[in-house]
Amino acid sequence: MTSEELKNAAVSVLEKPYHTQLYLILKVGDELIMRLADIEDENTAPEIQRMFVGFVNNTIISNDNIIIRSLSVADELPNAIYEYDYESYPEELGVFKKFSIETAVKSEKFNFKTDNLSQLFGYIIYLGSMENGIVLFKKHYSISLIKRDSFLLGAIKSAERFEKLPGEDIIRLNDSIQLVRINEVIFVLDLKMLERNMGFSALIQKAASETVEAIQTLEILDDIQVLKDALCEPAFSRKLSRVKKSSPIFKLGITKEAIIQFTKATPELAGKFKYSDDGNKIRLDTKKSKDAFLKLMNDSFLRSELTKQYYEASTKDSITQASN
Repeated sequence: MTSEELKNAAVSVLEKPYHTQLYLILKVGDELIMRLADIEDENTAPEIQRMFVGFVNNTIISNDNIIIRSLSVADELPNAIYEYDYESYPEELGVFKKFSIETAVKSEKFNFKTDNLSQLFGYIIYLGSMENGIVLFKKHYSISLIKRDSFLLGAIKSAERFEKLPGEDIIRLNDSIQLVRINEVIFVLDLKMLERNMGFSALIQKAASETVEAIQTLEILDDIQVLKDALCEPAFSRKLSRVKKSSPIFKLGITKEAIIQFTKATPELAGKFKYSDDGNKIRLDTKKSKDAFLKLMNDSFLRSELTKQYYEASTKDSITQASN
């Protein structure tokens, strides 16, 4: 989906009559359950709707700088929204993926007597009609829950003093949204939240392992164990996970010999690598050499046909694809 298609899809929801509903996602043991939040209609509901509609307008519809990237191959970029393109979904993300307004409206309401806000995992916000809508996900963090066994200290406008304010458990809610779903497509706004809280790290590890296996098949490294050991490093594993799927080296079947020759003939790579005694394999003995190898396998060293200079590019949009 392009940025314009995403904007148009959001506009198509908000230009027609729509309503807003807030659902609480509770984590009870290993199970995620959904509860409908019974919102006071006259004052609270309009404020919640205004806040999240404002988010959609500011982040998507009115954002002229927005760019869409595929989650499985893109690096983290400013103003980017990532389209989820993996075939599988972790359980935590599956709740968001499977959300249906037809089923959700039949959910039990949150009950303060039988449900517990300390089990709050996140929120699903629905903007739309029964036919079409925008689904938002917001992760809940414990810092946003003010427990009844603590107390609020407020300033009284009519006096120069602070006093204890009465209240039960209080949720602090804002419009920091991490996931958006429109037309059954999930878009990720916060990569770190996805990896840390939605079970996504397991998918990254799997993709990274597949990349290591593909590199091992090339027989280009003197010791493949160096990459296997690096799988436990989250940042490196994240970068490694994108190589097999995105790299033209694998798509075009570039040979080991051609890659080795490129590393030796390209001035920008001079001194980046050491080689085996016969010169036919690369040795990765430093962090810098591992990082340079990832960039090499991702085909991030590009040559300008105009200036004949080499450049490092983390994002490469295919001109051929863009013209189709």
